[in-house]
Amino acid sequence: MTSSWPLPAVIGLDELAPLQRTLSDGAGQSTGIHPIGDHPGWLAKLYRTPGGHGEATRLDELIALPATIGADDAATLSTSTSWPVARITDGDELVHGCVIPAAPDRFRQGSDGEFREIDTLARTADSFARHGLRAPSRADRLRVCRNLVRVAEVLERHGLVYSDWSYSNAFWCHDDASVFVIDIDGCGTGSVPNIAQPNWDDPLTPRPDEADSRTDRFRVALLVTRCLTGQRDLTVALNDLAESDGLGNRGLREVLLDMLLSEDRERRPSLAELGTVLAGGLYARFGSPPARNQIPERPAPPPPVTVVSATPGTNVDWKTTATTPSASNGGPQRETVFLGIFFGVVVLLLLIVIVANNA
Repeated sequence: MTSSWPLPAVIGLDELAPLQRTLSDGAGQSTGIHPIGDHPGWLAKLYRTPGGHGEATRLDELIALPATIGADDAATLSTSTSWPVARITDGDELVHGCVIPAAPDRFRQGSDGEFREIDTLARTADSFARHGLRAPSRADRLRVCRNLVRVAEVLERHGLVYSDWSYSNAFWCHDDASVFVIDIDGCGTGSVPNIAQPNWDDPLTPRPDEADSRTDRFRVALLVTRCLTGQRDLTVALNDLAESDGLGNRGLREVLLDMLLSEDRERRPSLAELGTVLAGGLYARFGSPPARNQIPERPAPPPPVTVVSATPGTNVDWKTTATTPSASNGGPQRETVFLGIFFGVVVLLLLIVIVANNA
């Protein structure tokens, strides 16, 4: 874990020099994330569009939050997120970025040292085996999801909305099931921009509506469902969840289905309820259960894939139906039959003509 940030909570960009080469390609809201040369373990995240007074206030409140909440919640933010510790200025009153902690090395994987995104949990055990990877057990998946939801619980408990829950914004460690949520500096109170994310849209929060705590509940439940079932396709994941035993806890199945399928977004269970069930507790509904939307039917299985034979060394086309000639689908055998019939008819006609001429 990175030690405490030693400099002020508002700092000029020139005071952070020298900045090293960016670790990211400048996607999203930032132009880059740079290691701070004189302060190992800390990164300068520079914003694409500098923010005004409102952004400065929002970011300052995030920076100050850990000192105002309980020790357990503060520890979760410190160890499991890239929580901002300083606002970056550049000779003006605008917000040019923030200082954040680097993710610990235990979240890296493989020889290339890339971070293990939570995206990798959204695959089946067979997929892990095909790629030669160590497959997580059911217990591993539960522990990772429990730790992920613990972060979400802290945010919801303190009125913060993240909105950006998705595959690429959290890392996980195979050894201890710990997690690390990034891009957390975009959190805000009440509601925040409803970030466009393919396959993560909340059907009850259509844009241009802003994202709020109910949106976060849906997206966290969707992420957990995909990670527990190992299925990316929403329809397949929902069907797998509905047909499962909730990984040994049917209450887990029910709370996730209520969060994902409730017709009334206000009746989505809280993240604290989800966290309780993930930890092995009971799912206690009060009153009638929320009405749910229907689960879509499973997609039809894909047709079998066969390979068309090819000359060695040439590219092989992959087809969904076999085109290799056979007795059942035509080809040379059928042509031979047609030729035999044709010549038989010709011979018969010649015989008839010969007999007629000799009569």
